[in-house]
Amino acid sequence: MSGSPSKWSMEDSYEDWSWHRFPDSPYIRWVPQGDGTFELQILNTDIYRVSVENIPDVSGYATSDLWVPHSSKPGLWSIVGRLDDVIIHSSGEKTVPAPFEDVINKSPLIIGAIMFGRQRDQPGLLLEPSPENQIDVNDPTQVSSFRNKIWPVIEEANKQVPAFSKVYKEMILIASSTKPLPRAGKGTVMRKAAYNEYEKEIDQIYDTVTSNSSVEPPSGWEIPALKQWLTSQVENLCEKLLDEKDDIFDHGFDSLCATVLRLRIISALRSSGDSSLQAASRLVSENVVYNHPTIATLTQYLFELGAQDSGSQSSRSHEEAIEDMITSYSQGLDPITSYSNGDLNGASVSGRIVVLLTGSTGNLGAQILADLLLNDSVSFVYSLNRPSTRVSIQQRQRERFQDKALDERLLSSDKLLLLEGDTSQPMLGLSTEIYEKLRNSLTHIIHNAWRLDFNLSLFSFEPQVRGMRNLIDLARSSRHASSLRFLFTSSIGSAQSWDSRSMGPYPEEVILDPKYAVGGGYGESKYISERILAKSGLHASSFRIGQIAGGKPNGAWAMSDWLPMIIKSSLALGVLPDAKGDISWAPLDALAEVSSCSIRKGGSSRGYKSRPPSTRVMDKYHGGNARMSHSCEAPAFRRVAFGPLPEMDASFIG
Repeated sequence: MSGSPSKWSMEDSYEDWSWHRFPDSPYIRWVPQGDGTFELQILNTDIYRVSVENIPDVSGYATSDLWVPHSSKPGLWSIVGRLDDVIIHSSGEKTVPAPFEDVINKSPLIIGAIMFGRQRDQPGLLLEPSPENQIDVNDPTQVSSFRNKIWPVIEEANKQVPAFSKVYKEMILIASSTKPLPRAGKGTVMRKAAYNEYEKEIDQIYDTVTSNSSVEPPSGWEIPALKQWLTSQVENLCEKLLDEKDDIFDHGFDSLCATVLRLRIISALRSSGDSSLQAASRLVSENVVYNHPTIATLTQYLFELGAQDSGSQSSRSHEEAIEDMITSYSQGLDPITSYSNGDLNGASVSGRIVVLLTGSTGNLGAQILADLLLNDSVSFVYSLNRPSTRVSIQQRQRERFQDKALDERLLSSDKLLLLEGDTSQPMLGLSTEIYEKLRNSLTHIIHNAWRLDFNLSLFSFEPQVRGMRNLIDLARSSRHASSLRFLFTSSIGSAQSWDSRSMGPYPEEVILDPKYAVGGGYGESKYISERILAKSGLHASSFRIGQIAGGKPNGAWAMSDWLPMIIKSSLALGVLPDAKGDISWAPLDALAEVSSCSIRKGGSSRGYKSRPPSTRVMDKYHGGNARMSHSCEAPAFRRVAFGPLPEMDASFIG
């Protein structure tokens, strides 16, 4: 073959000259790579055969060329690199270097650029300066000066790639004038040869970053200087101007940014010239950024660390922080004393069941939404999700249904309205008109949306707790407040410090001692929300959920879960871990059905124990990973419901 099998249409704009349009033919096959790119494969036809066949399942040729589709014009494709050039990081994420390198190569400061980072946690960049910009690579001052000079170009390139593909200043490696990058006859840099030539230097830069990320220390160790320095570092990493009270993890910070910032802090302490500060560098924990997720709190931490005064260190315990947040968000929750004569299972007097579901674009949320739309007892569903700048809410919901093989036709139902808002904002971030419609019609709220990040501290989950209170306020002020049912998807993480081996199963009730919730911020925030919900006076149920497995109809797990990631890694390693122990997984569709069963018409919500009709739901389990001896048999699910008693009005299903 010569060139790609593309065609040009007069309907295409001349602005699209760099895009290829392929014929709509079965001999063109696009193989997704899981990162938005596709490999082009050319298949044999009755009248055409490729000269080299290298595809195992069908006769054809895998080109190893990587393409991306046009964002708004179907049928147009642009080549972005080669499959063998893709950098697969230790996390399994893939960096396609060509788009990044193309931006860098336009700079007159350099004559060659190669990204590296295979089987590493972050990428780096090897640069060959132009002749007039050559430096002594052994002089740290000259290296730092060149990095600063090229940095605006790096920042521009970083805007073109996902977060895991961004290059930080510490990861810029400069080629020596005595060892130029190897080139092919046509002048292009030979990637693999360059890797081999600079293997030692690449290993050294990773060792240096891991042990001591080189950075200019603060001008002083008082609060103003520390705040200025931290502000500069945070803005450098997340490329945004932030207020000192902003949660940095709400503004693009991820685990890699947190790691880099921690290393910079340690480097600043070590290079301070003060022996006490150098000794303090050993006290900086792995989770320091997660535990102090704002510039203000991190500044205070470093100031106290530098003071070396243990008495000034905050002794406020996790239990106190939990109780303080419960108190703060429970203010004004006076008992609801008036109850209507309507159906206490949540239906209005007219018999209409109207549901507000949050988090429907998630894995469990999508399954719950499908079940609600199939439930003839449900008259209308409001689905509330956070807005996205990338795609519309309709497309996000459709993509999730496609991923789970759910019936997409349900999304065209007349009884569904997809909303975008933010539960942490007043009126949930909705218009007054929509909010009033919710107040006048809701009979059920299913709060399923939550931030899923087990690295974050409790402080970073305060918006979720605030969102819970806002939803409670909506429910309490609604027309059907006395009979409205509030269902909350909690977590076994709310009991993460409970020792089931010595103490037995975690009780299906509200435990007032917060010490059993102490651990990660995710579980602590769920526990706080359970406590606030128990004080709300609403007819409430909390579902303490553990590991969610794939469910019907296609068994698809969330690809971000640990099991798919292990399996994905095993393809490269050629082995699987020899894991032992009990499996405590709940099928996705079974968990969703519990919510559907909980809103079915009829029955009292007070003081009863019932068994839903399905026997497909797994046995109860709580924090401490209760032993499962018969998980595959999936015995019946047990539910205990309570009336609106103070501190004891929520049922817990696990």
